[in-house]
Order: sequence, then structure tokens, then C-alpha cells
Amino acid sequence: MKFLVNGKEVNWEPKNLLIAGYTSKDQNSLREHIEELEKIGVPAPPTVPMIYQLSPELLSTDAEITAVRNDSSGEAEVVILNIEGEWYVGLGSDHTDRVLEAVSIQKSKQVCAKPVTTKLWPLCSIEDHWDEIEMNSWYVVNGKEILYQSGKLAEFLTPTELVEIIEARGYSVSEAAILCGTLPILSNEFLYGEEFKAELYDPKSNERISLSYQIKILKDAEVV
Repeated sequence: MKFLVNGKEVNWEPKNLLIAGYTSKDQNSLREHIEELEKIGVPAPPTVPMIYQLSPELLSTDAEITAVRNDSSGEAEVVILNIEGEWYVGLGSDHTDRVLEAVSIQKSKQVCAKPVTTKLWPLCSIEDHWDEIEMNSWYVVNGKEILYQSGKLAEFLTPTELVEIIEARGYSVSEAAILCGTLPILSNEFLYGEEFKAELYDPKSNERISLSYQIKILKDAEVV
């Protein structure tokens, strides 16, 4: 996979892919989020944050992913990548099968590609103002762009805090890509559309990292 760091191309393949869930600093909001998910059939987690280990081959920089039926959706997440011992920050989407999610959260994540940006920032360049970074996402549904998520990284555990928890639970972060958690959905319900967009904005440097990918629905084998 090819990434861009400060204009320089870096070739790298992940050896580990971890998805962190329920990473909010605000425990009251976190409980509300868990209650919202329970109402739509997603079981409450046994512990927080949750860590899901997936196949590293799911990480993708392609502009299109495929899905079976239109019942999977994306969610914007900061992704941190340990490339040869140095941490970098990009933007990803934990695209998830929402029907399967009610059965097994890990399986619902494993069946979908995880789009990420090719553009990365060195973590050290934003670590001192992590809380100020803004993250937004949009869904394009029937050609109409709808704001889906909006907030700041102040809502999440810092990368250092998250990595410490992950290592304490016995997971390897060597050459790993870690999706660090997502923001609440503004509409309180999942959207399903033809394109997902997201953006990280650093107000200190006025720089942005943008993600955009199309969702191609595969032909249903049950339809004759």
C-alpha cells in the first residue's frame, strides 16, 4: 500500500488490524450511545473500550468497496498506523454490516473492507493539539449529501492512552493499523447510500485529510 507523509511516498503493508470501539472520554455520553445501539439490536459490550482484531488485508486505499445488499454503512474514525516504529495519523471508515452486527460485532466488521486515506500526518505533529482536531462525515444518499457525524477528537481517548490499553490486553501494535473509535450519528439512525465522505481538519495548521469512497452493491444470488 502507498501512503503520503509530508509529500513523501511510503510503501507499507499492515501486519495487524485492530478496531477500537467505545473509546469516548465522556462515560455518560458513552452509556447513552450503548443504549442507542441496544435499541437497534446491537448488544451492550462486556467491557470498554472494546478491541476487535481483524484481518489486515481488509485495509484498503481503493476508491470503491463492494457489499452484499445495501445494509452496510461507514463511520468516520481516526486511524493510527505504526510504520517501522513511527506513529502516523490518517482517516478511515469502519464500514460494517448492520444486519450481521446484531449477531456478532466482530463478524460484521470482518466482512467489510476498511477504507483509509493515503495522506497521513506524523502523530507527533498534532499530538499537542489532538483535542482541537475536527472530524466530520457525510453520506450521499440518492445523490443528496447529508451531514452524518460531526465533532472533535477531544471526545476520544488519546492515541497514547488507547495503545497502552491495547498492549495491556495482549494485542501486538507492531506494524499495526488501529481505528480509534467513532462519533455519534447525528440522525440517531444508520444511513445507507452510494458514497461515504469524511474529513479531518486541523485548525492550527489549516490542513485537511479527506476520505471518499463509493459503495458498489453486488448482485444478490437469491434474485433470479
